[in-house]
Amino acid sequence: MVQHYIAWRAPAYKCTNYKNHLQEWTQRNDQKLPAYNTESKRDHHRLEFRSTVEVGGERFQSARNHSRRKDAEQDAARVAYEILVTKTVNDDDHTDALGLIDQGVLFCKSILHEFAVKTKAEQPTYSADHPEGVSPMPLFVSSVLFAGNTYTGEAATCKKDAEQKAARVAVKSILATKNTCMHQIVRSKKELIIAITSSGFNKERGVVSQENCNAPTNAITPIKFVPAGEAAGLTADQGATNVPEDDPCAQAVSGSEKRKKHRKV
Repeated sequence: MVQHYIAWRAPAYKCTNYKNHLQEWTQRNDQKLPAYNTESKRDHHRLEFRSTVEVGGERFQSARNHSRRKDAEQDAARVAYEILVTKTVNDDDHTDALGLIDQGVLFCKSILHEFAVKTKAEQPTYSADHPEGVSPMPLFVSSVLFAGNTYTGEAATCKKDAEQKAARVAVKSILATKNTCMHQIVRSKKELIIAITSSGFNKERGVVSQENCNAPTNAITPIKFVPAGEAAGLTADQGATNVPEDDPCAQAVSGSEKRKKHRKV
């Protein structure tokens, strides 16, 4: 039985050609290519078009009438694409993708950049600011403008991390729409994200976590020199290292006397 759908909701990001995206979706999911049926009618001496597209036995209608045929077909493709991509992402995949992004921000800018390339959207633009009175140390708060929306991340100690956090907000916002393209990009980074996380690298700060080190890196053990005759039976004194060593001045005098005796002989 053929089911009929009408407009669903506004897209989460701008798209230049929904007909191409819908065709690519059908090819990835082994479906027949979309079939369009566009009807026209006159309204107050003006010709208007309304289109319906059939994909996988389901029909999707454009949200409104359009003055051009190709605009009506694009609108119908948009409705179909947004419904179909949401249905192909289950709750487990959605939770898994969000979990990967929550593990850190190291790849968020590259993920958003790749998404913009694949969806043919304009590249994101970043801006950073210094909030006043938040902390005694300098902090950065970054915002990213993407597809007409502005996303602001949490404060960070450097500009690069602040931009990564802003990109993470944008990525999670798009993931919330269960966009298949974004899910595929995030899942393609899964092994890399897990590998970096398990190595102990702190992606929020960009430093190696001290809890994964066997000993503090800033600990300095003082060295204490003692005469060789007194070294036997001595132990370290409260962390000090006892190193037996003869008096260098005495060694120098002894060596000089030996050379003089050798010359006399």
